[in-house]
Amino acid sequence: MQANKITSFTSSWKNTIFITLILSVFISIILILLQPFDTYTYNAPYKNLKLAGYSLCVIIPLLSIHTVEKIWYKKHDQKWRLFNEVFVLTFGFFFINLLCYLYNCYVMNDVPPTLAGLFYWNIYYGLPFACIFITFWAYLRFRFGQILMSEEKIENKLISIEGANANEQIQFEWDEFVMAKSQSNYIDIFLYTKNSEQKKFTLRSTLSKLFDQLPMATQVHRSFLINTVFINELKGNTRKGAVVLNHVEMVVPVSPKYFSALKKELQFHP
Repeated sequence: MQANKITSFTSSWKNTIFITLILSVFISIILILLQPFDTYTYNAPYKNLKLAGYSLCVIIPLLSIHTVEKIWYKKHDQKWRLFNEVFVLTFGFFFINLLCYLYNCYVMNDVPPTLAGLFYWNIYYGLPFACIFITFWAYLRFRFGQILMSEEKIENKLISIEGANANEQIQFEWDEFVMAKSQSNYIDIFLYTKNSEQKKFTLRSTLSKLFDQLPMATQVHRSFLINTVFINELKGNTRKGAVVLNHVEMVVPVSPKYFSALKKELQFHP
């Protein structure tokens, strides 16, 4: 499933604070200079200062969420998947939107919040702004995030992989797995057995489904999973990288987001 696809994670507090400042300034500039949603009709002392105060409704949630997501990241074996990212972006926006509504009630208009008022706020202010804010936030997280790889030693064990066809199954030990390549609706799995034999199996499946059954593998490209133990050489750079594996006759491309993480991972190889 695409929801289980590994994606970049903003692990650094420095980058998170930088993203938070960008988004808070972004909100302030829009409200003060563009004055959307009839903001120009609002007249009160210190109007611009109060409008700038909405930035606090961004700063507080983003810093709070980062504390929680780092814990969540560690509990998911230091792998950040697409569904984690979507959840954080969705929950984060509604958290921000709720604080903006409360700020509007208590600071801007001095009125008590109500459920009806929150519903009206979501329909006329929150949801129309969601597409712009979430898209910009998602881009910043992707831009300043990175794919990290766990340095934890993986225990060798017998693995059973099932394909989509009836009775389609192969078994092997983890340290025999070299790589897997996706092509259309099929997966080629390359093994190097205990008897020093090179084997290739083809199953009807997708890379994401294979990754669900083989989470200890390392994704280096949308079409490739590898076992980093078999890496012979990492070539190229972030823009155009590739990895050479022992016991297979092909060069595996490495996507830019995976290159830096893979390079760092190799530093811990014996």
